[in-house]
Amino acid sequence: MNTMRIAIVEDEKKDMLQLTGVLTAYAEKHGLTIAIDTFSSGESFLRAFEPEKYKLVFFDNYIGNGLGIDLARKARALDEAVEFVFVSMSMEFALSGYEVRALHYLIKPATPDEIEKVFERLLKQMPNPQEATVEVICDYHPVLIPIQSIRYIEAVNKACVIYGEEEFKTYMRLVNLMELLPPEEFIRTHRSYVVHLPSIQSMNKDDFTLKDGRTVPISQSYHNDCARAYIEYRAHGKNRRSPAAKPKS
Repeated sequence: MNTMRIAIVEDEKKDMLQLTGVLTAYAEKHGLTIAIDTFSSGESFLRAFEPEKYKLVFFDNYIGNGLGIDLARKARALDEAVEFVFVSMSMEFALSGYEVRALHYLIKPATPDEIEKVFERLLKQMPNPQEATVEVICDYHPVLIPIQSIRYIEAVNKACVIYGEEEFKTYMRLVNLMELLPPEEFIRTHRSYVVHLPSIQSMNKDDFTLKDGRTVPISQSYHNDCARAYIEYRAHGKNRRSPAAKPKS
């Protein structure tokens, strides 16, 4: 089992020991293998921090004369994947945590129930290695969406709404979102729509009918590419998709 490395940045020894104890108890209860590094100053943490070294970092809001949020900003600039949890006596800096995409915010002392919530959120962010995902920002938080769960995408104003088993809204241009998706599985049907080819039940004159009964419009300018992509997907599967069916900008 891989070891999950966790850092705690806390200058109060009592609070550091308490949090370490709760984390250790959680890991033992759930059969996780963790390694915890503790830092009593921001300087020592930054010297030790490296991209991909830690999966989870707990910051006190006040570290000596500095702020945990400032340390988080510096760490985030080096590592986009690391998750942050802020631990404090109050919710004073809760909104600031959104800036660095904080996973959670705890009030001292951290309880077993709150640590359960932290790991529930963390595990939701960790993809199944057998399952392809796309990461988007929703409500200031990164969300991993299984690609096979997507049915279609609609551009609405300056955002994209991703429809599938759940509904997600992200402020990205449709063309930029498509760059994150496998081109052999997605086809643009309209200026404002993209459909997932495996989700299609049938093609009609002006739209696709999906397996869940919903419809996705096909505009005239995209009709030929859509017909070609759909026919080739049905005949040969996703690995035989023609370059001619790539989306238009």
